[in-house]
Amino acid sequence: MQASAKYRAWVVFLLFSGTMVNAIDRASLSVAAPTIIKELGINAAEMGIAFSAFFWPYLIFNIFAGGLTDKFGEKKVMLWAASIWSVFSALTGLVTTQSHLIFARIGVGIGESASFPVNNKVTNNTFPSEQRGMVTGWYTAGLRLGFSVCPLIMVFLQTRWSWRVAFYVTGLGSLLWAAIWYLTYKQSAVATDKNSPNPKIPWRELLGSRAMIGLLLAKFFQDYLLYFFVTWLPGYLVITHGFSLVQMGTYGSLMWFAGFVNQPFMGWVSDLLIRRGMSVTKARKSTIVCMMLMSSLVIVVGYTQDFMTCVWLLVLAVACESASGTICWTMCAEVAPKQAAASVAGIMNTAGALAGILSPSITGFILYITGSFQKAMLLAGCMILTAAAIVIFVIPELKPIKLRQSEENSEQGLVSPAAK
Repeated sequence: MQASAKYRAWVVFLLFSGTMVNAIDRASLSVAAPTIIKELGINAAEMGIAFSAFFWPYLIFNIFAGGLTDKFGEKKVMLWAASIWSVFSALTGLVTTQSHLIFARIGVGIGESASFPVNNKVTNNTFPSEQRGMVTGWYTAGLRLGFSVCPLIMVFLQTRWSWRVAFYVTGLGSLLWAAIWYLTYKQSAVATDKNSPNPKIPWRELLGSRAMIGLLLAKFFQDYLLYFFVTWLPGYLVITHGFSLVQMGTYGSLMWFAGFVNQPFMGWVSDLLIRRGMSVTKARKSTIVCMMLMSSLVIVVGYTQDFMTCVWLLVLAVACESASGTICWTMCAEVAPKQAAASVAGIMNTAGALAGILSPSITGFILYITGSFQKAMLLAGCMILTAAAIVIFVIPELKPIKLRQSEENSEQGLVSPAAK
């Protein structure tokens, strides 16, 4: 039985709000970083390592989270995951050394690794292709809205109380969303069908497909720029332009809010192109490449002295990178087989996690050695241009990856009606 339009709208809201909460706990450290660096007595390179600690388990657990979601269902896995990241985010308020900080970020990374595999499975199983761009646009926009409100929330809590209280409030507050998710989300029929055997994910087939290889490479090079923005954008505004906490929070929020607006809009644009007769492949590829090319304007920022020019260029770059992220996840939903939707998402997000490890660390060392963000921005811009080239020349036609195992099961009548 197909879900009602009202319930599907609620599902979109759950995904949207969940990624927003996810983003607040993910980005909170970057806002508090200038204060923590001074209080704990660590340097930029050491903070870069702390930033990257989130992605050490995120790299590994994305694959496990995808497999667990395909096996146990998205409802339970998301509840476990949200509870873990919320508690460890709150524990960040107790840190007194860099090692404590790294430990807390590892816990947040473990929990948040399930978010996008779950989101992709829900999108793949619940919505048809011509709606996936908009749905993906909304839940990825939740991430950018979280990045947008995070500086405002963290700065308010820091200036009124302290950075430690800020982590207690944002971390434990995330548990409320976990409760709402568990009480209102209905497990998808594909995962709950008792007549369907537990899916055995053919990892070799998935990893050997050209579509999966292309998505992995595009995700890595695209997310290098994303995580430069997530981890070092507040530091850039404070260190390079001398912004106060309030100014940093205001301008940082503006940049991510632009991303929040642009994500569902460009998702809608790519869906509209399909409804007007363009192929899925051309609609998704043309949109993402255009956004990637525009986000490479971050290179110009490194060579611009006027701070307002830098701000508006960053607003445009963040907005376009955000939209390219939406279409990348939409392409993932297009190529993923239903029985392995979360696993495909987990594999792809692993490449993003690797970028998340390298980007903040490399940026921190470049800043430590050169004393400037110029070379770091040049590198990040070249990365997103490389991602655009991969989308054009490596990623093939966007259609579900054919798995021999699923074809054999279908012939033997083992695929459930809900999955057909």
